[in-house]
Amino acid sequence: MRNAALNAIVQNSRQRLTVNVEKEAFEEVQIPGKGVGVVAKRFLHKGDLLVSEPPSLMVHLDMRAAVPEKQRLRMQQEGVDRLPLLTKSETMALMGHWGGDPVEDILDTNSFTITVHAANDHHAFCMYTFDPKTFTQNVYTIRDISPGEELTISYIDPTVTHKERQEAISFWGFNCSCHTCTMSPEAIRQSDERIQRINRYKKLLNDWSIPQNNATPEMARTLVHLYEKENLWCHIADGYRLAAHAYNAVRDRGSALKMANLAFGYGLQAWRYMGRKMIDMLELMTSPEEHWSWGQREVMYAA
Repeated sequence: MRNAALNAIVQNSRQRLTVNVEKEAFEEVQIPGKGVGVVAKRFLHKGDLLVSEPPSLMVHLDMRAAVPEKQRLRMQQEGVDRLPLLTKSETMALMGHWGGDPVEDILDTNSFTITVHAANDHHAFCMYTFDPKTFTQNVYTIRDISPGEELTISYIDPTVTHKERQEAISFWGFNCSCHTCTMSPEAIRQSDERIQRINRYKKLLNDWSIPQNNATPEMARTLVHLYEKENLWCHIADGYRLAAHAYNAVRDRGSALKMANLAFGYGLQAWRYMGRKMIDMLELMTSPEEHWSWGQREVMYAA
C-alpha cells in the first residue's frame, strides 16, 4: 500500500497541473477591512464558471488508520516536496490551526484552493463544487453579479443561526468580518428568525406522511422568499424544488412546472451532477401527472 500511495503522489506531481481561470471575469483588489479580495470586472451571469483546477495534494482518508503515523507524515511531505516549486510554496503558505506536522496541519485546516482569494460570506454569490470523476474543484456564480461586486463563497453551512455559525468559525480558528457576521443585534435576531422559519418550513414541506399538514404552496412561496431575503442563493434550488412538489401535490400543473424549471436552473450550479434531485426535477418537468408528488396533498388555503 505504501508503494501504491507513493507512486500515485509521484505520478500526480509529474503531471502538468492545469488551472483554468476566467481572468477577464474578475480581479484581485485590496478591500478595506478585509485585505485582498476578488471583484467582478464585467457583468457575470448566473452559472458562469470562474475557476476550474485540480488539487495540489490528495491523501486517502484510510491512510490514517492503515499507515503508521510517522510513515504517513513522511509520505505527505514527499508529496508536497515533489510539487512544482510555485505550487509547493503556495500550498505551504496556507494557514494552519492545530499545530504539529506542518503539512498535516495545512491539510486538516484548509479545504479551499489558493488561486483565488474569494472572501468568506455566509450570503455568498459564488459556490464551489468538486467533481469526483476528474478530481477538479470548480467555482461558479450562483446569481447574476454586476461589475465591482465582490465575489464571495461560504465556508460553512449558512442555514444555521448566527451563534452556530460563529461557533463553527471559531473551531477552525477564523474570524469573519462579512456583512452577515457584523450586523446589528436586531438584524441578527431577525435573520435568525428567518433561518428558523426556513428550517421549519423545509421540514413540513418534506413531510409526506399525511395528506394535510399545512405544507401548502403558499408556504413554499414564503420559503423561496425567505431564501431570497437571506441571500441564500447556494440553497435556493432546494426551495424551488420543494415549491414544485407543493404545487404538483395540489395538481397545479403550470406553477409546478415553473418552480421545477427554476429549481433545475439553480440546481445546475448548486447540485451540479445528475443526482437524485436533478433527476427528480427532470421527471416532474417531463410529466407532472406521472410524478410521485401529483395529487398527494389536499388543497388548503392559508388564512
